Amino acid sequence: MHAETETRWIVLGADGRHVSLGRAEPSEMEVMAASDALAAQGLSGWLARMHGEYYSRRKVTLEPLQRIGVAHDADWQAALTAFHAARHRATP
Repeated sequence: MHAETETRWIVLGADGRHVSLGRAEPSEMEVMAASDALAAQGLSGWLARMHGEYYSRRKVTLEPLQRIGVAHDADWQAALTAFHAARHRATP
């Protein structure tokens, strides 16, 4: 059995687009900057914690931590499905 070896904080957009904030928990200022950047584009999303290795074919899990960007009622499950599809395309 393979243990999930990596934890990363990411910004997950409502459409599944995502960007890593790194392996260390982001500061309040970093989260605010990410939220402001999304809002400036009229986008919404979540700060999420990802467990697992992104570029591996093994399963990764995401945990929503905070809604960011413009106020939204976006569907977490739809964003998660789009994330997994994008990740699948990016992994060899």
